[in-house]
Amino acid sequence: MNGYIASVLLVLLGLGVGSLQAASVAKPVCGGTTSYKNINLVVPSSPPRECEYHIGAYSKYVCQLRIDFAMTLAQPTLEKDETTGLSYAECTSDYFEVNGLRLCGVETWQHIYVPFNATDGVSTVDLLLVLANRAGATGLPTPSWDMTVTQLECPAGASVRSLDMEDQAEITIESRASTIKDGFFVAPPGCLQYFPQAKGVVKSFNYNDGAGIYPSRMNYAICFRRVETTSLLTIRSYFFNVGAETSASNFLTDESCYRSGSSNDLDADFLMVPQATLVDSNTHATYFCGATDKDVVIKSNNPGPLLVLFNSDDIYKESEAGFAFTYTVA
Repeated sequence: MNGYIASVLLVLLGLGVGSLQAASVAKPVCGGTTSYKNINLVVPSSPPRECEYHIGAYSKYVCQLRIDFAMTLAQPTLEKDETTGLSYAECTSDYFEVNGLRLCGVETWQHIYVPFNATDGVSTVDLLLVLANRAGATGLPTPSWDMTVTQLECPAGASVRSLDMEDQAEITIESRASTIKDGFFVAPPGCLQYFPQAKGVVKSFNYNDGAGIYPSRMNYAICFRRVETTSLLTIRSYFFNVGAETSASNFLTDESCYRSGSSNDLDADFLMVPQATLVDSNTHATYFCGATDKDVVIKSNNPGPLLVLFNSDDIYKESEAGFAFTYTVA
């Protein structure tokens, strides 16, 4: 796994986009604290029920953490709402938690961004892994994780940093000299995932080759790098199974993706693509749901930030295995 990440970073170097790999990489154990720029977190041979890592700011210029990770944890649990009697999927047996976000199941090199505004006095971010009791025949998988954490630095005045240090006398973060070469990887504010390369693959959390289920109650932005000449985002979905109000074996859009009678756009499961066009039918749509294993091509030419949004409500339905698509920014 470590070799895979190293290979990706070497490719990026060859493309001239800079490297996130420093000369040394910290490898703290459970309960450890580190303020290195580059950090590798690996499951110990006998993991405790709770494993917490404390990430201290590398410098006052730190604005984000990028966490690339592979992990195998227990699948989301189907819990039942006592009021409605309906089920929802939640990470309760095992989970990885940071900044209020919980993930579980099987991930093969996913990534997330975590705000880390050192300029505003935030000095530590905690990463927590919690495991269920595996004594006896539990049927739970052997837990594993391999995470690469990179502290990204931003210049003063960047939108993901505060302008001024408050109560500087109380802040003990070292003011290291920095040439700040992380700009290519810094995500726009509000993006949980960011893909700076011009092409790649995007998958929902716990996709697991279409065999997983995504957690309920998610609402996040997936962002792409836009340059001055960018005019189009093209998405080619090759797996799509996102809950719809009606039982479906095909791709659905807009009104079909909401529960009838609801005035809340978040009261449904969907992938939202601003100013989108379905290429095959040349029809316009914004919200996408339903189920299909056929290739579906969507193009978006919206101005401003280049992104798609994913939302899952608090009701689990059978058609909630997730999505996988390739993208091209041109």
